[in-house]
Amino acid sequence: MFDPRLISAEVLKLRRRRGMLSIAVLGTLGSMLIGFTVLVIQHSSNPGKYGPAGGLANYQGAIDFLALMALVAGAIIGATAGTQDVESGVFRDLAATGRSRLALFGSRVTGAWALALPITALAAVFAGTASVVLAGSLAEPGAGALIAGSALALSAAALSTAMGVGVAAVVGSRGPAIGILLAFFLAVQPMLQQLAFLGDGRGVLPSIALNRIGDLPPVSDIHVALGGAIAIVIAWAAAAVAAGAWRTRTREI
Repeated sequence: MFDPRLISAEVLKLRRRRGMLSIAVLGTLGSMLIGFTVLVIQHSSNPGKYGPAGGLANYQGAIDFLALMALVAGAIIGATAGTQDVESGVFRDLAATGRSRLALFGSRVTGAWALALPITALAAVFAGTASVVLAGSLAEPGAGALIAGSALALSAAALSTAMGVGVAAVVGSRGPAIGILLAFFLAVQPMLQQLAFLGDGRGVLPSIALNRIGDLPPVSDIHVALGGAIAIVIAWAAAAVAAGAWRTRTREI
């Protein structure tokens, strides 16, 4: 299912999308740079009112926001990877030559991951380094917090990228796929989290699972074990990838 040559070609095609890359980098690394710069300026101008820019609390806030931006960036990268061959007409030519459709789809997923994950990892490293260096009198984030925060950001990026490729393959159009995913991540999930009558059923939401992976303060009264949270994220990603692979295999050319 995974052809290294197809994956390399997919990465190259995605890297040529300068606008998409700019949005992904600005949303992740750029937001961290701007956020910590603002905190440094505030602390420098009025130390009595504003505390140091680093520390554990600021790190958790930063990594929580980074995870949100990773969801957005991953959705954009994944949806682009999932539709660019279909929208350009290249998919028809590749399928007609006898290329494995599953191999073509697999290259989209891995190619998108190869772009989204390093960008998110760089932003996570920056956030962790800044939180430690700029902690001042505040408690620094320990190794456990840094590992959990990085795992949160990378899990969010991996999940949204996989869902982006899968949903885009099913829908067949980049714009609607991005819209569906952003609506789910940014609007539907927060609303469902607040519906108490759903009870423990809310535990299957990716947002609850990601929050647990990052070891952040709970966003609801639902408790999910770490192993369960990892399984939930994998299940959502696998379901989207399976749906996208099925649609790619059955798509008419």
